[in-house]
Amino acid sequence: MDLKENKFYYAGEDMNFTVFSDYPCRARHVESIPLPITETPVDVYVIEPAANGEWIVVDQRNDGKSSLKFFLRKGEAFREYPSRDLPQPVKLQILQRVPKSPWNRERSWAA
Repeated sequence: MDLKENKFYYAGEDMNFTVFSDYPCRARHVESIPLPITETPVDVYVIEPAANGEWIVVDQRNDGKSSLKFFLRKGEAFREYPSRDLPQPVKLQILQRVPKSPWNRERSWAA
């Protein structure tokens, strides 16, 4: 799946995301979804990569569970890749750029 097709959600501590990349990129707000249970809406974002960026990692958190999405540039698109399919140089670059991230403590994805 391409990064353009992904949406990322923010609703405080229960649902949020963090973006890491080799070059600064932009998270752009596209809409707010009202929820019937709470007064706080869910904000929806898309990520716009830098023109010269090669990779983006999104750490999505929902109800205390974290999941990572890895995107690599392929031409003009940013395609999602499973961590096991990332080239080793990219894995090492990610680990060097984001040493204090919560997922870096569990290096199993980088092996």
